[in-house]
Amino acid sequence: MRAPTTLSLAVLVTLALASCASPTPTDAPPSIPPNGGERGGAPHQELARHYAPVIHQGVASDQDFIVAVDFDGDWVGNNNWENQPTSDLSAHVYYSVAETETHWFLFYSLFHPRDYTSDPCEESDGCHENDMESVQVVVAKDGTPFGHLQVIETLAHSHIYLYTSDQSVEVNFLKVKGAVRLEGERPVVYVETYGHGIYGQRKILVPHAVVYRVGERAEVPEGLEDDDVSYQLVSIYETLWAHRDEIGPGQAFDKPFDYQGHTLPAAIDGDDYGTDRANTPWGYDQATGDVLSRGDWFLDPARALAYHASFGGDFSLKYVHNPYLADLGLMGE
Repeated sequence: MRAPTTLSLAVLVTLALASCASPTPTDAPPSIPPNGGERGGAPHQELARHYAPVIHQGVASDQDFIVAVDFDGDWVGNNNWENQPTSDLSAHVYYSVAETETHWFLFYSLFHPRDYTSDPCEESDGCHENDMESVQVVVAKDGTPFGHLQVIETLAHSHIYLYTSDQSVEVNFLKVKGAVRLEGERPVVYVETYGHGIYGQRKILVPHAVVYRVGERAEVPEGLEDDDVSYQLVSIYETLWAHRDEIGPGQAFDKPFDYQGHTLPAAIDGDDYGTDRANTPWGYDQATGDVLSRGDWFLDPARALAYHASFGGDFSLKYVHNPYLADLGLMGE
């Protein structure tokens, strides 16, 4: 860049002072911008914490505890079943934030190394290695730092369920299953024992339940009836997405599919009691209808939600932050 030939004394003084100032510290990781985009929103990391769900997890054993995908110290998917009894069972929840001109889309994924049944897996067809179910939280910008929550969607096996906290939101492709349950401003979800499907309506969880809330540390439940366990948020972009090219047996992921000309893994690699049956956050093909494609729920959430529900107010499809589409060269103009 060519330097200007003349500068006023005031500008020179301002530049000199700025060069001596220390940079402003930030707690946000490099993938998260230092602000929330337009309309005075909070930083994305703060938004993710503000709306991080309160998780009521049904448990019959420690196989139902929520853990990190690399809980066993590696990014190999097909050794997770056997490593579950001896590895780190501290609680981690994966998150992502996408932002349009009018909304934030907060995505949370819960991982379990085993999806199992009350019957021995040798006698059941319901077991498989790895399990990842997810929650989408949709927040409308309203000029306040955290906006207001309008919708959550939960994934339970082959279905996405829609819950609302804003009467202006109505049905479209999905029916409204009920109202969002809240603890403060955080949505409350219920995760079934064994199969780990997530629901937004109150469920009786048997035989026991553990309650997880976002915190500074990743804790291991003290038992099968612990009602205050802290989980740590982990960036999807910095972890799972960074390993997306590790596809094939013995690697992190498998089951490649095409997303608008790009090869992505639809599943976490797994062999025990079924092959590659746990989806990645960008690998779901539920509630796609005749309009959406596999992966849109996570990669293009504005388009997915506009199809799933009818929003009464402004609803922009133009992103101001979507690192996944940006990495794929699909952000558009």
